[in-house]
Amino acid sequence: MEIRLDGKAALVTGASRGIGRAIALGLARSGADIAVNYHRSVERTEEVSKEIRRMGRQSIMIQTDVANSSQVDRMVEKVCKTFGGRIDILVNNAGIYPLKEVVNMTDDELNQMLDINLKGAFYVSRAVAKKMIERGLGGRIIGISSGAGHSGRHGQAHYCASKAGLMLMCKTLAIELAPYGINVNSISIGFVDVGQFDTPELKRVKESILRRILLRRPGSPEDIANMAIFLASEQASWITGADFRVDGGESAGRVPEPNQ
Repeated sequence: MEIRLDGKAALVTGASRGIGRAIALGLARSGADIAVNYHRSVERTEEVSKEIRRMGRQSIMIQTDVANSSQVDRMVEKVCKTFGGRIDILVNNAGIYPLKEVVNMTDDELNQMLDINLKGAFYVSRAVAKKMIERGLGGRIIGISSGAGHSGRHGQAHYCASKAGLMLMCKTLAIELAPYGINVNSISIGFVDVGQFDTPELKRVKESILRRILLRRPGSPEDIANMAIFLASEQASWITGADFRVDGGESAGRVPEPNQ
C-alpha cells in the first residue's frame, strides 16, 4: 500500500532531530510540504529542511518555543501564509525527557515539563484547529505520546503526567473536532533508540528494557514515522480518537527471559 500526501502541508514540532526529524522526512517522501519547527538547533534544522527540498517539496524552518502561546500563534500564521492558507497535518512531537524523583523535583522542573510537553501541544493544536475549521477541508492532528502515559515509572512522574494528559487531550479534541472532518489520534511510543543509553553506566538499563520487548529490539524513529504517515493519510480516514501503542510488543504483557 503506497501512501501519498501530495498537495498536503504539514507542521511538525520538534522536528530537528530524532523522531520529529524522521516524521518530517517521511511525510515529505510521501509528497507533503513541511514546516519544520525547532527551538534551538539551527544547524540540524537546516539539514532537515534542505533534505526535504532535495525531495522536491517545499519546506520552511520556524523557530518557536511551543510553551509560549503568542509565539505559537505567530508560527501558525506564518505556516499558513507560506503554504497558501493550508495546514492539513499537525504532528505534536516537541517534548523533553528529564528524570527526577518527586521529592527532589522543583516547581520550575515540573512547570517546564508540563509547559512544553502538554501545554505546548495544547497551544499548537488550538491554533491549527482554528485554521482547519476556517478552511473547512478537515485535517489530521497527531500527538506523540508515550507508554509512560499508561503506567507510572520511577523518576518520571512529571513526564508520565504530561504524556497521559496529551493522550487524553487528543481524545477530547477528536470529539470536539469530528464535526469539522478533523481526525485526532495519538501514538504512545515505546523504547526508541536515539543514542540516549549509549553510555557504560546506562548499558544495563538498556538491556533491561530490551528484555521486556517482544521483538527484542529497540524501535527506530522511522518505526514511529511510519505510523504517523499512515494516520495522516486518507487510508486512516475512519480512525479518530484512538491511541496506538507502537512499542515492539512491550505493552502486550510479561515477556519470558530468553532462556525460558
